[in-house]
Amino acid sequence: MEKIKIEIFVPICLILMNIFLAGAVSIDGVVTSPQEVAPGGIVDITLKIENPSDEDLFNLEIKLNLKDAPFAPYQSSSERFIDKIEQGEEENFHFKLIALPSTPSGIYKIPVEINYEDNNSSNYSKEGVISITINSEPELTLSLEKSAALIRGKENEISIKLINSGLADVKFVYMEVKDSKGIKFLSEKTKYIGDVDSDDFDSADYTVYIDEKARKTVKIPVVLRYRDSTNKEFTETMEIPLRTYSLKEATELGIIKKPNYLIYTTIPLLIFGYISYRIIKKKRLKNKFR
Repeated sequence: MEKIKIEIFVPICLILMNIFLAGAVSIDGVVTSPQEVAPGGIVDITLKIENPSDEDLFNLEIKLNLKDAPFAPYQSSSERFIDKIEQGEEENFHFKLIALPSTPSGIYKIPVEINYEDNNSSNYSKEGVISITINSEPELTLSLEKSAALIRGKENEISIKLINSGLADVKFVYMEVKDSKGIKFLSEKTKYIGDVDSDDFDSADYTVYIDEKARKTVKIPVVLRYRDSTNKEFTETMEIPLRTYSLKEATELGIIKKPNYLIYTTIPLLIFGYISYRIIKKKRLKNKFR
């Protein structure tokens, strides 16, 4: 009976020991530099591996599994080795990766595989996950989409174009214009643009009244509020310069067409001439048959 108990007890102890050692190493910290890497950019990763057990661990292999991640090793491999981590100690493992250029912004997980041995050369494995953020600062610019002349003393229609020239998409974009000296907005000042992808644009239309005494060049303050793909909030204030004209200036410069007064005088004369011709012809016919 005792022999049976011993035979059962020993395998159980070995199983428990294996479970304990399998969890012996741990990822104690992850540092990425920079914290957010742009598409096509290079990121340095430092993994801090800890051995909290009461015995030394040998032949450690740390491997980043990049199979399903948008990264590739840069000037090195995705594996690191070390002969030993003593009990209660920790070691830093350094990796350098490059983010694939066409990768959309977002947070990406990378599985980490850790293999090692104990004093008896028994093999153990453990898996973990780290995350890296691919993102870049949004680059937004504004311009006037329509080049129509802005006439002082009149209502004018303008269209403000928002261009995303950066590598990251932006979302939930609001555009708010402010009244400026000599300019008053007659339409709603805040417009919802929505999402604007990288290398794309959108626009918002406004109706403005330009005062007769406004300067030739005026600036419209524009406030943009939006979020990037990682949900980080941004607020930017920009200015758009506008060139204004008097009606006389716009006409003289050929920006707007001059009224064709010849048409307005010629057409009535032609109509009058035609009517006169018909009347005279009618009188002649009447005299002929008397």
